Amino acid sequence: MKKFASFLLGAVAGCAAGFLAGSLLVSDEQVDDVKSKIKDNDKLQDLKKKYDNGTEIVKNQLASFPKNVEDDSELKDFDDIVIDDSDKDDNVAAGDNAQESIDDLNNAEEEHNTEDTTADETKPEA
Repeated sequence: MKKFASFLLGAVAGCAAGFLAGSLLVSDEQVDDVKSKIKDNDKLQDLKKKYDNGTEIVKNQLASFPKNVEDDSELKDFDDIVIDDSDKDDNVAAGDNAQESIDDLNNAEEEHNTEDTTADETKPEA
């Protein structure tokens, strides 16, 4: 606790000394002189205008971005969410289920292939 009190006292004394030194080193006339030089300098004023325009453009671009969705009700509306309940199907062995899936894919490919060939056969050759 003693170290903390010493640190706190040193920090307060340092801030006060820095503020006092800063206020004594620069007079009000010097500050006014610097401000008038900045106002009269065309290059600095042009640079300030470019900076202000750039920040305005960035603000407009950031405002055009869509807001983050905080409500997840849109996510609940999807109809294509697949729920895997394969562990509930105890009467079908894992190999049978895999074989059924392969057969379904083969049948789908055969149906797709026959549709393509029939469409090709009906076209007259030139």
